[in-house]
Amino acid sequence: MLAILKFLFSKLNHRIIPTFKDFLKNPVVALLFMSLLAVGYLYIDNRSTLTKQITTLQKQVQDLQKDYKDLDKEFRQTLKGLNK
Repeated sequence: MLAILKFLFSKLNHRIIPTFKDFLKNPVVALLFMSLLAVGYLYIDNRSTLTKQITTLQKQVQDLQKDYKDLDKEFRQTLKGLNK
């Protein structure tokens, strides 16, 4: 990945953002640049989606733990009532 960035940087005359003329001169660099942007976007999108999922699942786990405690309490009371 670092080699690709160095190659892009050297081909773009030390500019960070390439121009359309640069893309016309070297379409391979254009394709690599667009691919890099797409991969970066997908990485950020995936990370934000996973963060939201983790938050949602943590809330669900807490709710299920509470439900489990309530059901366990009721079950124990039922068993005590049957043993009497």
